[in-house]
Amino acid sequence: MLESVYSVSDDLDPIAGVRSVVADCRDQLGGRGAAAGLFFTSCLEADYGQMLAVIAEAFPDIELIGCTTDGEITSQRGFTEDSSALLLLISDQISFAAAVAENISDSAEYSISEAYRQAKANLGLEPTMALVLPDGISTMKVPIDACLRSGMSESLPIFGGSAGDGFRIIKTYQFVGKELFSDAMPILLMSGDLEMGISIATGPVPYGNYYSVDKVNGNVIHSIDGVTALEFYERFFGKYIEDRELSFFPLAVYTADSEDFVLRDPVEVNRNNGSISFVGRLEEPCKVRITQVTREDTLNSGHRGSAQVLSVFEEAKPDIVLMFSCTSRRHVLGSRTDEEFEVLKKDGLQVPFFGFYCYGEIGPFVNGQPVHFHSDTCVLVALRSSSNQR
Repeated sequence: MLESVYSVSDDLDPIAGVRSVVADCRDQLGGRGAAAGLFFTSCLEADYGQMLAVIAEAFPDIELIGCTTDGEITSQRGFTEDSSALLLLISDQISFAAAVAENISDSAEYSISEAYRQAKANLGLEPTMALVLPDGISTMKVPIDACLRSGMSESLPIFGGSAGDGFRIIKTYQFVGKELFSDAMPILLMSGDLEMGISIATGPVPYGNYYSVDKVNGNVIHSIDGVTALEFYERFFGKYIEDRELSFFPLAVYTADSEDFVLRDPVEVNRNNGSISFVGRLEEPCKVRITQVTREDTLNSGHRGSAQVLSVFEEAKPDIVLMFSCTSRRHVLGSRTDEEFEVLKKDGLQVPFFGFYCYGEIGPFVNGQPVHFHSDTCVLVALRSSSNQR
């Protein structure tokens, strides 16, 4: 079986907040032992090392990973910020093993391969799936999905989200056990009697023609359809569009002949040469379409995503749903952010959900396909022990 307990606190004192969630989780455990944990926090400038020490003192034997975020997501409180949330997983049929890939901005593929090898050795079994939490700044330029496919496994289901820092985009932190990292990627491998359902919910809606990307270098597009990237955007939105306004118009990026697309957020304009930097690398060759973003489309995508993630289990409910939603979705929704979770509840997803707002989302389009890096997306992952009878 797979069971979970969790707690969240927005205490003004981050250390007191962590002590509170630890005490709450311990009470919920009722003497049971936890096997693994996830710890997310959007408390800025906190003593993360001390926070991790508090968790380790209470639960010294768990395989713990986590990161800083742009806000926590729990079924208990919905969206919270300046908060900390701890999830503990309990199972005697599922094994967990954590490791960390360091310096991913310089050597992502090698570091991921070594961390995967270490975690797999500690697991002692063939992994069923993997949860990853890479640095959100590094993944803006590093082809993290390609590195995951080559450094881990093409066939292994991989999902997760990129660490945030309260939308400052300066520096994010990652956690493994009691250790604190940056420019790193925690990995949590799982093996055993575990089923997974996944949905990729994209709020922005592509429209109009497909356009060829003429020149791209990593995450920087230089020209599209024979003009600079900036001129391409000005063609649709006028010459006086401000840099910060561009982020509301991500590109839908298509590769090969597939109708599946990933979204890429523009984040920086070079007005000297007309190039635009995006969150996440682009693969060549590719075509793009302009998108439009509305609050209603964003909320409706959550409805479709929840229906999709539930369908894999037929009549049975998931044991838990892990949620990795893009910070862009949060800023589009604004005061209606909590409605993203209300939509899920209306769909009958009456199970615990837990996650965070992140700087990039990770998951395959469907189970069994290779992993991709997404933006402006909500990745929902439903987990269920197949021995659980509901």
